Amino acid sequence: MPDITPQEIQTLQKQFEPLIGLRIDWLSLPQQALPGFEPSQIAVIINTLLDAALPQIELLATNPENRKKLEHLGLSKAPREIGDRESYPDYIHTSGYRVELKGLFVDNPSLDLKRPPTRREPSARLKENITEENVDPAKGVLMLAAVQLREFDGLCYPVIVDIGIFSMVECTRARDDRLTRLGGRWHDGIPQVVKKASSAKYRNGLPLTDSDYEKDTNFGKLKRIPYSPLQDFMRKHGAI
Repeated sequence: MPDITPQEIQTLQKQFEPLIGLRIDWLSLPQQALPGFEPSQIAVIINTLLDAALPQIELLATNPENRKKLEHLGLSKAPREIGDRESYPDYIHTSGYRVELKGLFVDNPSLDLKRPPTRREPSARLKENITEENVDPAKGVLMLAAVQLREFDGLCYPVIVDIGIFSMVECTRARDDRLTRLGGRWHDGIPQVVKKASSAKYRNGLPLTDSDYEKDTNFGKLKRIPYSPLQDFMRKHGAI
């Protein structure tokens, strides 16, 4: 089956562009409360809200003109087994495309958040439950929603500032190629990397055993997926 084409990606990008500029009014924080929150904590809250809100996004548009645009977005929650939180994909588009949503929190330097001394890596990732076997190369896409907290009359709301659409199969291939290139492997469905204590054995070409590997706790983090369009989008929003 052929991969999704750049032209199809561009068409989907256009269809989802009405999301850009959307203020999510279901969540607000008083500006004076922000010093109690780290950006990473805000990111978790916003990404959880975004996942719940997108299938009913038309309810978020208080402006009649925006509501008219958003009601034709065409996303619905994909069917999944009861209690299964890790099913893939997140959404089915009316056109048949399979959409996995990830949020990218964009820090707003004008807000007084509790920023740690070193910037935390974005936690969004393509987990091991998404494999080349269950990705439809012709229909699977990753939708990355860049969201920033912005102040309106003393209250801060999440605002979608950009949308990126990427080939899911290309992202998955790049993720898995990186694992192999760094000496990692798949074992019983779990991505593993060579332990630091065994790195000399690996570099010297010595045989490795199961005890030389450990689970890759950073597997699938978007920042570490060497797929140029995805990296360019994250760099654009200061995530790299």
